[in-house]
Parts: sequence; structure tokens; C-alpha cells
Amino acid sequence: MGYDKKNTNKAATKAAKKQKAEAKVAKKEKKKSKKTVDVAPEDEDLEAILDKIKREWEDAHKVTEELVEGPPSRRANATLTPCPSGNYLWCIGGEFFSDDGKAYFYNDVYRYNPDKDEWRKFVSPTCPGPRSAHAVVASPAGGGKLFLFGGEFSSLYQNTFHHYRDFWCFDISTHSWDRLDTKIRPSARSGHRMAMWKHYIVLFGGFYDPGFRTQYLNDTWVFDTQEYKWRQIEFKDTNRKPSTRSGFSFLSTPEGIVLHGGYCKEYTKGKRPVGVMLDDTWFLRMSIETSQSPSSSKVSSDPLVLKWEKRKKPSFTPHIRSGCTMALWAAKGIGVLFGGVTDDERDEESLESVFWNDLYGYQLVGNGRWQSMTLKKPKKGVRGAKRKTSAVQQGEPEGSDEDDDAVIKTRDTKNTEV
Repeated sequence: MGYDKKNTNKAATKAAKKQKAEAKVAKKEKKKSKKTVDVAPEDEDLEAILDKIKREWEDAHKVTEELVEGPPSRRANATLTPCPSGNYLWCIGGEFFSDDGKAYFYNDVYRYNPDKDEWRKFVSPTCPGPRSAHAVVASPAGGGKLFLFGGEFSSLYQNTFHHYRDFWCFDISTHSWDRLDTKIRPSARSGHRMAMWKHYIVLFGGFYDPGFRTQYLNDTWVFDTQEYKWRQIEFKDTNRKPSTRSGFSFLSTPEGIVLHGGYCKEYTKGKRPVGVMLDDTWFLRMSIETSQSPSSSKVSSDPLVLKWEKRKKPSFTPHIRSGCTMALWAAKGIGVLFGGVTDDERDEESLESVFWNDLYGYQLVGNGRWQSMTLKKPKKGVRGAKRKTSAVQQGEPEGSDEDDDAVIKTRDTKNTEV
């Protein structure tokens, strides 16, 4: 009986080994079969693959254009950028805070035609997310492009907050967006400014709010639109440069970029943060070195040279303020400033604000000079009134509201006090 039991165990063990071997062979065959299926056939239709890729790209970049009634909805901290390839203005993004405390952010794109007083809206599946306090700069290259960096977004009740670090390019000829991903790029931020100088985009400043303390920035970055590369400009500790800030004016000139004003907060241990309005002016002098080294025939691989210079404060300046930035009047070489607000924070519970509706011009060339500007109505029936410019006397009344067109009159206010 023991002998029969022993034979039975041997047979069971042998059967188990055989079953295991068969399972192993089956597994190998299955794996081999799968590899054979995964290998693309030699006669696969490459034209069909390329056509599929093309259709997927077109679907992602399909743009709809719509003629809308009136301007975009009410919003703040959007961008309004002159078109580099036509007489248009491009409005992108912005934010709106309702009376019940809700925050709404936008990512829509509008184009305004001042000749026709017409707004058009462009929608594309591929586009930046909703945001405000971002920066946009225009380039005439390739039929015209708009470059967008950064900005901010929050939840409906502002319980969570996000700063963007993405970089986008809007092709004006196709009205489509493309995201430009680079390994090296500026950090996430809002309230920064960008300006175009030759084929370089210069970015400065802004702020980042992680939720417990706002960090204001004063770093300088340059993006080469020919090489599509970002790089941070490092200055020596002994070199002067603007302090940390956001919401400033940043205007390009043939020799460099003018920076004026801005806003930041000062933090003192044991005290509440204090908002600071800035009214200093700086000039970022820029040049491209093309000369060769005497000991080498090789041209420098980094020909761009930048240097910050602080401009002397003129005797006449607008009243200190924040919440305003200058627009470039390129034909006159003037930065035009309008409005703004002056806040007086006496304590934690009282804040007095003065809102402005005055207009100033800042001459960008030379050492810079401010002048007061007034919108005047042209006289009816006077030929060429739209182009006439003359000095404006203090207190001279404006024209009637019935006239539709206006011209800008300027006066030298070098020795005028406000």
C-alpha cells in the first residue's frame, strides 16, 4: 500500500512539472505573437499617418471669428496691445470682481478696429488659460506676432491662487496660438512688463504671492525671437538697477527701454505691510557689439550689452500715483500717461484714495522731461484742425461735446508746480 502511494506522488509531481512546462511554452508563444502584432507592416500608409497628424493639428488650432456688438465685458488688468501689422488693438484676458465677491477671469481675444469702431472676437481650442495681470508684447516679424507671458488666476471665491509661468505666441496672420516651452525661462509672476527692442523681448519685475507674503521681483530677462531662447541678465552687485516692483511703465526706444514708477510693499517685522508708490525713472541702455576681438577673428557669442542708468528727477513730475502705465506714442517719441490712483493708508481700517483723470507726456529721449497734455476739440469748419498742435493755456475750456474728433495739445510745464 505504501508502494502505491509513492507511485501516485511521483505521477502527480511529474504531471505538475509537465503542466508548468506547457504553461511556460504558451507564455513565450503569446509574447512572441504580441511582438509580431506590434511591429508596423512595411507597407504602412505614411501619407495617411501624415494626413491624420495634419487634421489633428488643424482641429486643435481651428479659429472662429465673430463680429460682436460693442466692446468686451467690464474687466481690469487685461492687455491692450497695438497691432504691429495693421491699425488694430488686441485685447487679451482680464478679470472682473462682482458685487457678491466672486472673481471671474477671462482668456478671450478681441481685436478693435478704430476706423470702423468695430470689435471682433477670436476663439481657438489651443489658447492660454484665463488670467489677468499678464504681459503682452508685439513683434512685426512673420506677418505679426503677439508674445504673452505669465499672469494670475484664482478660484471663484479667491480661496486658491495661481501664478502662470507659461509663454505663448499668437500668430496674427492665422489668429492661432502656440505654446513655447523652453527649459530656461522666468519664474511664475504677475504684474511684470515686457518690451520689444529689435528682435529681443525684455522682461522685468512683477510679483509672486504664495499666500503668506508677496514677493516683488527686479530680475531682467531677455528672449531672442530668432533663436527662441530665454536668458537671465546678471548684473554686478556694484551696478545700479531698479528696486523690486510691479505695475510700472516699460517703453522701448531706439537706444533701449525706459522704466517709470510702479508699486511694491515694504515688510517690517512686527508691523503690517505698507504699500509704496514709486516715481523714479530708469533707462536700460541696450546695444549689440559687432566688433571683433583684436586677438581673435571670432565675433562674440553674446553680443547683447545691457546697462541700467537712473535718470535724474526733473523739476516737474505728475503727482505720485499707482495703477497706471504709459502708452507709447512712437511717432513723437513720447510716453502718454493717464489717470491712476493715490492711496493714503493711515491705519489698518482707513484708506483714502484719490483717483486722477489728468494726462501727461514723457519725452523718452535725452534725460527725459514731463509735459502736461490736454485733449482739445477741433473747431468746426477749420481745415486741418485734426493735425494742428498748439500750446494750451492754463484753464482754457475744452471744446463742445458735440464734436467727435479730438487732438492732443501740449504745453511746457517745466516750471509749473502741481
